[in-house]
Amino acid sequence: MNTTSDGIAIIGMSGRFPGAGSVDEFWRNLIAGVESISFFSDEELAAAGLDVAGLRKDPRCVAARGIVKDADWFDASFFNISAREAELTDPQQRIFLEASWEALENAGYAPARVKGYIGVYAGMSGTSYH
Repeated sequence: MNTTSDGIAIIGMSGRFPGAGSVDEFWRNLIAGVESISFFSDEELAAAGLDVAGLRKDPRCVAARGIVKDADWFDASFFNISAREAELTDPQQRIFLEASWEALENAGYAPARVKGYIGVYAGMSGTSYH
């Protein structure tokens, strides 16, 4: 019997996506063909302080983007982060922390109760927040 292991097991997942607050919702949207990109009217662009006339002249401009719901919600104290630090932290990084914790919960692991190591494999895209 071989007692060594070179493999990994994916036992929990988490994610937040435009139009989907979880991996399960993301898959349901894909199956149902749900459009999760938000398209913006000229009025919405102007309200955001953008030069609508200039944007509409640019053939590369698409007035659309993916928006992750509740990106401004974050329980800083849960992660032992000050309110000021959380305010300065890229929202994508805040969501990253939440999703990483949710992956542990989804797997049924409480880090304080596990003897040994738990690994969380995660990733996010680049940002221009600052």
